[in-house]
Amino acid sequence: MSSLLSGVLLVDKPAGISSAEVTNRLKKKFKFQRIGHGGTLDPFATGLLVVLVGEGTKIARFLLEGEKEYEALAALGSETDSGDLTGEVVNRCEVPEISTDDWRQHAKSWTGTIRQTPPAYSAIKVKGRPLYEYARKGEEVEVPDREATIRELEIQETEKASIRFRVRCSGGTYVRALAADLAMTAGTCAHLTALRRTASSEFRVNDAATLDSLLEMSPEQLPLRKLEEALAHLPQVTCTTHVALKIRQGNLAAFEAIRGQLDRPGYFLLLEKNENRSVPVAVCNHHPMMRPDCTIERVFDPRLSLS
Repeated sequence: MSSLLSGVLLVDKPAGISSAEVTNRLKKKFKFQRIGHGGTLDPFATGLLVVLVGEGTKIARFLLEGEKEYEALAALGSETDSGDLTGEVVNRCEVPEISTDDWRQHAKSWTGTIRQTPPAYSAIKVKGRPLYEYARKGEEVEVPDREATIRELEIQETEKASIRFRVRCSGGTYVRALAADLAMTAGTCAHLTALRRTASSEFRVNDAATLDSLLEMSPEQLPLRKLEEALAHLPQVTCTTHVALKIRQGNLAAFEAIRGQLDRPGYFLLLEKNENRSVPVAVCNHHPMMRPDCTIERVFDPRLSLS
C-alpha cells in the first residue's frame, strides 16, 4: 500500500443509512484523515456511492458534475412531502388508465434539458441553509428551479399503481422530482418507493463492493482506484516532471509548455509522465477568453507517484 492512502472506493450502499454514515463507518475502521463522497444518495436509496479518500477528496465537485444513472420505482396516486416513501402523504390523485406506450410518449417530454424544482427535503442550500431544515421546521422559502439534462428516460415496466423506469441524467438531477413531473404529465401524482444508482461518471455499481465486505478488509486489501480513473471524463494533458513541479508551485507561466494540447475550454486533468505511469498533478481550467487563460483548480500531493 502506498504511503499516501488516497483514491476512490466504490461502495454499493445499502438502504436505511445515509451517505454520511457510510463514510463515517469507513473512517472509523481505517482511521482515514480525510474522506468524503462524490454525490449523496438518500438514506432509502441503494447503489453506487463513490467514496473519496485522502487526495481523492479534492475531486468531489468534479464528480458531482458527471452523469449518473438510476433505476427507480414510483407508486402512483399519492404524493408525499419528501417525494419518497419516507415522507407523509400530502395528496392523493386518481390514476387514469395509461398504456405503456402512452407512458413512453409522456417520457419524451421530460427528455433533454428541463427545469426542476428541488424537493422540499433536499440538501440544496437556500440563504445558507439546506432545504430540509426549512421543511422540518414548517418554514416556507422560495426555491428557485434549476436546469437538469435527461439523456435517456426509459420506461421499463408499468402497472395500474406503479411505474418502473431507468434514467441517465446530469449530476444534480432530482429523480424524485422527475417522477413527480412525469406522473403529472400523465394526469396523476407519484412518489418514489425505490431508487438505485447504477452508474456515476465512469463507474458502475457492478464494480462496487458492499459496505460490510469493505469493513472486513485490511487497509492493504482495499480496492482503491486511482484518481485518474475517477477523472476519466475530463480531457487529459501530459507534461514533463519539470513542468509538473512548476504547476505544483502555482507558476501559471508553466502552462505555455502544454498550450499546444489545449484544444477546448473547460476543466482538464494534468498528468506527469514518468517511467511507470502518468501521475496526477492537478485539475486545471482552460478559459481562452480570459487572462490568464489557464488556472489551477486542485493540486495533488506528489507522493501519489509512489502508488
